[in-house]
Amino acid sequence: MISYIWDLDGTLLDSYGIIISAAREAAETAGCPDQEEEILRTVKRGSLTAYLADVSRRSGVAAAELMERYRAFSHARDDRIPLMDGAEEALRALRETGAVHYVYTHRGDSSEPILKRLGILGFFREVVTAVYGFPPKPSGAGVRYLTEKYGLSPEDTWYVGDRPIDMLCARDAGVRGMLLLPEDACVAPTGCEDRVIRSLRELERIS
Repeated sequence: MISYIWDLDGTLLDSYGIIISAAREAAETAGCPDQEEEILRTVKRGSLTAYLADVSRRSGVAAAELMERYRAFSHARDDRIPLMDGAEEALRALRETGAVHYVYTHRGDSSEPILKRLGILGFFREVVTAVYGFPPKPSGAGVRYLTEKYGLSPEDTWYVGDRPIDMLCARDAGVRGMLLLPEDACVAPTGCEDRVIRSLRELERIS
């Protein structure tokens, strides 16, 4: 049985516009008027946490306070987040082949409400979020939790994400990594992914 463990932001959820604008607003409140293009590169190549830690160093505002400001700005816009192109179709096509879906994301308790609003929550056997308290990526602890709990075969399990940190997470967990890398992406392959796709539409053709 093939299993797919999915990242959310930038993979199934087309949420970077909201994430980056919320991060920019949080940085501006600390006196750091960064450009959204640079924030996006920093977040995609590393993480939002790393970006806010850098703002904290530059501004003197505690990183935890910046994260709270970011969450307030971001959660106020959760109802505007759409699916990535082809997300529902890929989930359905893969499920029809017998695959089972899971989620492992750094997003917190907003995850399931967003998935429910978008009509895809029912595709997933379990949605593992930041609320579970696993160490952040590139640690594969959250993925290992799923493989161990459900007895998933590592060679038949894919972790699908859009950032280098997701592929490092897959490698740390001992599963296969699939990197979603659109043509206009600001990141490059890591060399440790097992497959690169340019669009989720490619997964509709798996049989």
